[in-house]
Amino acid sequence: MNISSSLRGLVNTLKYSKKSDRTEFMLYLKLVLLGVGVVGGVAFIIHLIASMISQFLTPRIILSLMGVVW
Repeated sequence: MNISSSLRGLVNTLKYSKKSDRTEFMLYLKLVLLGVGVVGGVAFIIHLIASMISQFLTPRIILSLMGVVW
C-alpha cells in the first residue's frame, strides 16, 4: 500500500464522515467511560486477588505445595 492510495482513502473517509450532534457525542462518551470503568474494575479486582495471594502464600508454602522439601 503506497502513500497516494492511503491519502485517497483518507480523503474518501473524510468526505463521507459527518460531525456528531451533542446527544450522539454524549452517548459515545458514556459508552467509552463505561468501558474504561469496567476494564479498570476488572484490573483492580485481579490486582487485589494477586496481592492477597502473594501476601498469604510465602515462597516456603508454595515450595511445600509443589512437593519440594525445604
